[in-house]
Amino acid sequence: MSARFVLSRSIALEKYRKLRELGLTVAYSVKTNPLVAELLERETDALFVMHPMEDLGLIRDPQRVWYYGQGWDVKEIDSLVSRGVTRFVVDNTADLAALEGFLGSSSHRISLLLRARFREHSVFTGRHYVFGMDSATVRRKIAELQGHPAIEALGVHVHRKSQNISEWSLVEELKGILDDEAGIQLLNIGGGIPARYANSSDDALEGIFRKLREVVAFAKERDIKVIAEPGRFIAAPSVVLETTVKRVVGDTVILDCSVYNSAMDSLIVPLKLAVDGELSEGKAYTLKGCTPCSMDLFRYAVRLARPPKEGETIRFLNAGAYNFASDFCGLRKLETVIVG
Repeated sequence: MSARFVLSRSIALEKYRKLRELGLTVAYSVKTNPLVAELLERETDALFVMHPMEDLGLIRDPQRVWYYGQGWDVKEIDSLVSRGVTRFVVDNTADLAALEGFLGSSSHRISLLLRARFREHSVFTGRHYVFGMDSATVRRKIAELQGHPAIEALGVHVHRKSQNISEWSLVEELKGILDDEAGIQLLNIGGGIPARYANSSDDALEGIFRKLREVVAFAKERDIKVIAEPGRFIAAPSVVLETTVKRVVGDTVILDCSVYNSAMDSLIVPLKLAVDGELSEGKAYTLKGCTPCSMDLFRYAVRLARPPKEGETIRFLNAGAYNFASDFCGLRKLETVIVG
């Protein structure tokens, strides 16, 4: 058997339902795993977040799309609206000006979210770009856009980075952006809800859910609908990566795929996929990808009950998020099969 992804329909839908039970409208982040998006469109009432235009074909109903404007012009906006997209997120004043210019000469009506900049409490400041407008600009633009004949619904968008396990005091921070007369109908709290990996825990989930319920209650008092943008939370646990052992050389196990075509998170974030059946104690093995790159490592040291054998299957858990492929060393994109 060649390496492949196995997508569990039931797990994806279970994770989706957990968020809906909190009172959240789900706008799934398509870039996390487009195949999960296709499943959710077929079987749920989810909305979808995406950029760029090339991805629009992934979702059959464009009216379910929240589209991120980024460096666009009136021609691009007109093309999007002509294709049926009516929901937009804007994170800077230049892109907002382009949208306002379009609306001034168009009969179309849209929903609009203005992305506000939250303070990032991170040791990685300088590695990540911080999106959004400052709170004073957001408040001023909300006041200006209230009652705009082309805007059906107006709201604020905020976001925390992926795998956020601590910064969920959203109500306190939102009060710094919104007052009781904010004049908005929508609040998008972005993503960041964590999944479990070998080097990252989701033990904080219950506390995070408690905070999310507080946000929903805060918004309900103001007649505001709350939207969340889960990606990793739904996609990661619903997919297993099945690989085959090609060769065992001492403590090194060479697999029939690479992190470059199956687990780019291992290089970018980095997050290490858990191995089905791994132990907390015992002999450690290095699980290596099939390329000659020294960074092509799934796990540097994973403890197993017995030595792996050539031809055996090794399964990586929570493998569904950002498992996009590169063409490094001529690698092929892995197949994904969907199971119940």
